[in-house]
Amino acid sequence: MSNGLSTATSVRSSPRAFLRTFGGLTLEVADGSDTNETEARALHELAGRRRKVALLLYLTGQSRPVSRELLATLFWSEEPPERARHNLAEALSHIRRAFGRHSIASRVTDVLLADSCPIDVDVRLFDAALANGDLERAASLYAGPFLEGVFLQRAPGFDDWAARERARLSGRFVALCVTLVPRLLSDGRPAEAAALAEHWLNEDLEDADAAIGLLTALATPGTRAALRDAIERYGRLKMRLLAELESELDESVTALSATHEARLAALPARRETDSALATHVESSPAMEKDTGPGAVPQVLTPTAAASSPRRFARILIGLAGAFVAVAAWVVLRPREVPEAAAWVLVADTQDPARDLMTAESISMALSVALAQGDRLNVVTRDRVREALQLMRRPDSTFVDERTALEIATRIGAGQVVIPSLARLGAQRALSARTVDVATGRALGVDQTTAVNEDSLLSALDVVARQLRSRLGRSSRNVDQPRPLPDVTTASLGALREYTIANDYSRRRVYDSALVAYRRAIALDSSFATAYAALGQLLHHTNQPAEGEQALVRALSLRSRLSEREAMRNEAMQARWRRQPDSAIAIQQRWLAGHPRDTDTRSSMAYDLFLGRRFAAAQQVYLEVLATDSLNPVDWINLAASCNALDTESDRAVARRAFARAFALDPSQRTDVIQNNEYGSLLVRAGFPDSAAAVFRLMLGGPPGQAARGYRSLGLLALWRRDPRTAVALFDSAAQSHQAMKNESLGEVRARLMLAWARGEAGDEAGARAELERTRALSRNGVAEPTVLYWAGKAMARRGMTAAAREMLDTLARRAVAGNVRHESAALLLRGELALARGEPGVAVLLIERGGALDSTPVPRESLAHAARAAGQTARADSIYRHLAGTLRFGTEAMLAQRLAVRQLTPARR
Repeated sequence: MSNGLSTATSVRSSPRAFLRTFGGLTLEVADGSDTNETEARALHELAGRRRKVALLLYLTGQSRPVSRELLATLFWSEEPPERARHNLAEALSHIRRAFGRHSIASRVTDVLLADSCPIDVDVRLFDAALANGDLERAASLYAGPFLEGVFLQRAPGFDDWAARERARLSGRFVALCVTLVPRLLSDGRPAEAAALAEHWLNEDLEDADAAIGLLTALATPGTRAALRDAIERYGRLKMRLLAELESELDESVTALSATHEARLAALPARRETDSALATHVESSPAMEKDTGPGAVPQVLTPTAAASSPRRFARILIGLAGAFVAVAAWVVLRPREVPEAAAWVLVADTQDPARDLMTAESISMALSVALAQGDRLNVVTRDRVREALQLMRRPDSTFVDERTALEIATRIGAGQVVIPSLARLGAQRALSARTVDVATGRALGVDQTTAVNEDSLLSALDVVARQLRSRLGRSSRNVDQPRPLPDVTTASLGALREYTIANDYSRRRVYDSALVAYRRAIALDSSFATAYAALGQLLHHTNQPAEGEQALVRALSLRSRLSEREAMRNEAMQARWRRQPDSAIAIQQRWLAGHPRDTDTRSSMAYDLFLGRRFAAAQQVYLEVLATDSLNPVDWINLAASCNALDTESDRAVARRAFARAFALDPSQRTDVIQNNEYGSLLVRAGFPDSAAAVFRLMLGGPPGQAARGYRSLGLLALWRRDPRTAVALFDSAAQSHQAMKNESLGEVRARLMLAWARGEAGDEAGARAELERTRALSRNGVAEPTVLYWAGKAMARRGMTAAAREMLDTLARRAVAGNVRHESAALLLRGELALARGEPGVAVLLIERGGALDSTPVPRESLAHAARAAGQTARADSIYRHLAGTLRFGTEAMLAQRLAVRQLTPARR
């Protein structure tokens, strides 16, 4: 049975009625509908029967037959069974009389509303409009909360369903507002933006982003009247929030109102006599404030330039012609989501003996046991660490009961489980106390005893089963959880080593992590989860062949994994093989049966991004963040998806998403990928000085981090057409990489960029020397085939064919069978070598095959180059124009696109 209202619309002649559910529940009879007198009378009678209309609404949302027993329970749960069945039969009969006898497909045991039933429903149209990207149509349909004020007596099951749908639709409406309010502002439609923002605030009065959208829209005309209106509305909003919720406005809203007051005070004294002034906008150019390497980059209006660093989390982009609001996202606290599984946080295990690894192993294993299936959401250790950062506490903080309750309150978990371990000679007493977060009341204690330490995991499985029952998961469920030793390991020693490896990996001590994972596997050769973690880390450290072997071994031990973990490992393998479509399909199948699994939904969004399906990734990340708005990684990935969509409104959204992520976790500013992505966004928005300040934040970190900061600054110098400065920066990057162990891949990338910059500066000998250094590094373990293709391409273009062939041989040895990117890299480099041999026709064919597997800018430039050599001038120019037209700052793709710009320059022709 569908959990939500179906968005599918049926082909039917003319609707006889329209069912309005936003803001209430009304069945409106269509004028001039093709009904006979009997049907018309039945339809009008039906419109006055709320319970029957509610039943009709419920049926419109079901895509599969619904059992009569369920319907009777939903709508007449407090009636005797026979009476409830009679009421249901009478209600269905009435619906048939109103809409035709074929409107309901009914069998003895179940019921389904026919597709041909002539009725339209606003919710169905709303979901369809969103699916089609018609945000304004969807906004016009949302007249208020779903079934607002509608409650059926003695039907708690229906009311629960309505509450879940209300939360789902409210979340979708807020997500709509997040995009549409800024779009309306940027389109010069502030009145419509203000009206929509008012609706947004009605959904959540505490949403600071909605308040910012409203006040910005009201102040957009820039007149005295408009500014006064915004200031007065701020005052009323402040009073309402205090009176209704005993809460204060977010400081970003207060800061915005202060800018309105300052603007009003700065206006010259004059009368506004011309109504045309209502559309006048007083504008000032946006200011870029470059405050040096240690500062937070800000783009501020002149009146706000002196405000506190807190404004970084609530940037208002520009005041040039109008305030253009940055898209606002989800509120800082988690939103309610329909039919969400209960969230549970497992605290650190209390162990008087202070055996930290055993205690951490118990907490981790208990989390794994509780997370089987989708009935419970278990807060991950990464989320706990993020919450500790927000609380300004070290990652290593022991999460006792008090700390766990505070974390749970912050992230919206409903229960906390506090495990404890006691030693009684050889025996081990294991217990877990469950506490309700809202009340602080203990819900109970589950306990058992292990005869010795070796049987501790089996005892832990007993406690986990008791907990699942206590937390609302009946042992009668179809998807029975499997014994904990079966889905982890029966060896406590192996589990300890696995826990140690995870700790090393988290701290990026990868060599030690690899050793610990292998020790865990040595203690239990069927420890599938350890093989999966080892495979992922090997891939991450550019050892793809060994990583593939470990992942294959993990999947061969599928029977030792829970169903969910087996699915996640299969998707992970597809991801590392650069097969995002396969990874997406695997996770979609899982989510079809487990829609409440938000971690898998987030993982699928990432695969959508990897597959360059950016709009779909954006939408899924919105859904995930509507569930949990405190995960900085999801905010970062949402920003990256919006950045890739490459429209001004999406870039504004990306800036806001980055700001939210950095506010949640300031360390993200100097994360290698996030720093480059955010700086790239600033460059494309026209703020290169701010981007430089962001990149310089990296230079104060360890050598690996500093190297990437130098690389980004070098690319920025090339963007500014300053190759000599770029040479110095890329050289610093290469030296920083060289100072680090296991940074040869980073050094290769830096030296390839350095070779490019030397060539741009006219130093061909220096460029060839850097490529020779790259060749030497490849002999010492650089195993990333895509980078080997880039290196071989650069060598072939400079006539270094022997070196390029060596890159191809190395690539062939290190490529992983079945990895699309590796196969593509080999084909593309073979094409470049064919071109160097003077065989452009062969080169085109090879590069076409490789490009079919990888359509990113570097392979596209290879195809254009080969096509021109083969005399296919029009085709080459078309590809070059496309690459030049999509020129983006950052990474090697930018260099390929700059080649395209050069090829289109008349002097080069």
